[in-house]
Amino acid sequence: MRILLVEDDPLQVELIGEFLTADSAFPHAVIKRISTESEFITNFEEIATDIPDVVIMDIMLRWADPSPEFAPPPDEIAEEGFYRAGLRCERLLANDPRTAEVPIILYTILGNGDLSDELPQRPQTVYLAKDFEPKELIKQIITVCRLVERPSL
Repeated sequence: MRILLVEDDPLQVELIGEFLTADSAFPHAVIKRISTESEFITNFEEIATDIPDVVIMDIMLRWADPSPEFAPPPDEIAEEGFYRAGLRCERLLANDPRTAEVPIILYTILGNGDLSDELPQRPQTVYLAKDFEPKELIKQIITVCRLVERPSL
């Protein structure tokens, strides 16, 4: 199983990696990490040609890692801010025919009510609060991947 983890918090990356590799449902999971919205956009063509089995997407992402050489985000992204970065990344996946069927787990500390009308209405995209039990993430991965026929599951 190939998992794309879009998360800017190194502690969350470590915890999720431990959950997934320790579970017998994913004994050979390969986890690739993207840590910022700009990195996601930059790597989108690679994602679209080497499609992951599932994407675990944080909603609140930085535009870029702090660096004096890095340009600020485009105006439309700066206006919406980092609170919706994962939703913008999810829309990129959903709107491209190559990646439209990729199962996505949107996870965040934002409550479902905070996102109300913004959550995608696609069966292969689900919301999961970050206060979940580790087994819930595994259950959600299996559930969303079964909605889309994936040869590696």
